[in-house]
Amino acid sequence: MIQRLLASKDLTAYVLACATGMTLYFTWPFPSRDPLLRLIALREPVIYDGIRYIYALFLFTTPYILFSVVLSGLYVFALRPRKRARALALPLFADPSQRETLFLTLGEVHDPRKPVPNDQPYWVNVPERGLFTGIAIFGAIGTGKTSGCIYPYAEQLLAYRSHDREQRLGGLVLEVKGDFCRKVRRILESHGRSEDYVEVNLNADYRYNPLYNDLDAYALAYNIASLLNNLFGKGKEPFWQQAYTNLVKFIIQLHKVAYDYVTLFDVYECAINPELLEKRIHEAEQLVRGRHYFVVPDSLFRSHPELERFHFVADEPARSHKALQSAALEEILKAESVDYESQVETSPGLVDPLKAEILEGVKRWFYHDWRRIENKLRTSIVEGISVFLSLFDDNPMVKRTFCPPKECYDAHLNADERYGRPLPPFAELVEQGKVCALNFPVALNPGLAKAIGVMMKLDFQRALLTRIPKIESEPDRHFRQVFFICDEYQHFATAGENEPNGDEKFFALSRQSKCIPIIATQSISSLRSTLPGETWRTLLQTFRTKIFLALSDEFSAKIASELCGKEDQWKVNYNISESGHDARVSLWTGKALAHKANVTTSKSYNTLNDFRFDFKTFTELKNAQSVALVYDGLNPLPPTFMYLKPYYNDVNKSYFRQLADGEL
Repeated sequence: MIQRLLASKDLTAYVLACATGMTLYFTWPFPSRDPLLRLIALREPVIYDGIRYIYALFLFTTPYILFSVVLSGLYVFALRPRKRARALALPLFADPSQRETLFLTLGEVHDPRKPVPNDQPYWVNVPERGLFTGIAIFGAIGTGKTSGCIYPYAEQLLAYRSHDREQRLGGLVLEVKGDFCRKVRRILESHGRSEDYVEVNLNADYRYNPLYNDLDAYALAYNIASLLNNLFGKGKEPFWQQAYTNLVKFIIQLHKVAYDYVTLFDVYECAINPELLEKRIHEAEQLVRGRHYFVVPDSLFRSHPELERFHFVADEPARSHKALQSAALEEILKAESVDYESQVETSPGLVDPLKAEILEGVKRWFYHDWRRIENKLRTSIVEGISVFLSLFDDNPMVKRTFCPPKECYDAHLNADERYGRPLPPFAELVEQGKVCALNFPVALNPGLAKAIGVMMKLDFQRALLTRIPKIESEPDRHFRQVFFICDEYQHFATAGENEPNGDEKFFALSRQSKCIPIIATQSISSLRSTLPGETWRTLLQTFRTKIFLALSDEFSAKIASELCGKEDQWKVNYNISESGHDARVSLWTGKALAHKANVTTSKSYNTLNDFRFDFKTFTELKNAQSVALVYDGLNPLPPTFMYLKPYYNDVNKSYFRQLADGEL
């Protein structure tokens, strides 16, 4: 009430002056009976009337001047009007399970430039075409990037078309703490999608072999060498990476030729044991040039029905059954104490010419290259690769989960899942709307967790890139949208720089594969310290939507401010000057003084090109406050203050009302 009166102080002074003037007019009327005034009235009636009117006028103008001075003083010094923040109602939040089209609600906006409430708050929605260009979230520890961004965004994506098996979203979830996977599972259960959750961890039934895919040996070896660079840093000498790649490539080729299967443990075992590597070469030569069988007599075969799943073939003349040699079959025969014989069948028609040529290449490398390297240098090369591959040998649970036997992928031999449940290829998972999560907390083994996460991420990216030709060739077919959500992304970030693979190359193409990448990291400095050179800049530009929560380091705040850009802003300048005439020095105080002095104050406006949000803004953001650079797929929206909606609060309750109620 007082602020409103002071805001219209002229009208207030006028009303008060009228009331005061009327009171004075009737309390102290004009002294018309004064002898002097009566004499003036007789001699000069015009002057008398002027005095009478001026007296009445001063009864009103004098209070008006006094009230104006008092109210102006209160307005300037005491009760300067301030706009009171009000918690206003938001538009109703759209239920993600009932949305007809795919979009993501990032947060609420009031005043785009200042952290104050507004009469017309609104939601920031990113449509489908904008989601495919990526969302990057940056926030220091404890700012709420997981509770305010990752959880709410994941729930919106998982709830979309949850009742429609053909259009519900699938994807990959990576994290380092272990709690996000449980949250994703609960979200899926709450929307009737519990069967879509696929989790890979050391205690789960799923088995995941990173080398079991359709990539050639060089691509697999190159991925391992690149992963070594990201884990332990890239040296200045390219020889070591080339040597790692060459060694791993030929070992993988050898196992694929001989057994059509290879694991990281097989690579490690052959890399550290040259005698075993040579033995595998001889075995491969025998397997390529002929077929090896285990032969069991009929009587023993009939008494052991568990052998039927190994595809035994009856040999009636010899009264026996035979099956192709395998490690699993040999293990069963020895465990059951079954007598058996080895048999080799060779003929020109059984030789695969392609495998024979590849094997000859492996032999040339082994005998004419690898064995001719000095033993000291060869040991250094092996040690460089074994420091990573040994992670799959020192822990039996890790070896069981990520290096399963070949029989695990045979539907007949593994019908009872005795070898574990093989993780389906990502190309199948995404098309079925499955949500795959890697629950391998970094606290268990930081190096191994990052290695598995990166390899799983690369498999996922490769599966999505293979969708692009299919999507282009079948424009009328519906391809479901897929998401990639990664919390604490700095642990899994990889950049190719001059190499053919890298996250920046995938995110640049994610729009065509209908992938929605959402990553969260503590700061830009985290990416800078993880990635080599200036590749963090290339990676950062692939995310068109960026959300900045409070940042605790100067570098990240500076980059965030620069990304928000500059603009022309009105700046107010105040000048106060004091001047005096006949100045002199006081003999009493020793200071200059003047009897004639005046003070001049001036106020001016000018434009200045300055940052839209300065560094200080990013370091002083409160929890659930952010600065967002949003891209809707067609046009970039100007940087704006945005308020997040933590998953544990009412989404339809305004940020300022939650703040007033102590819910943030």
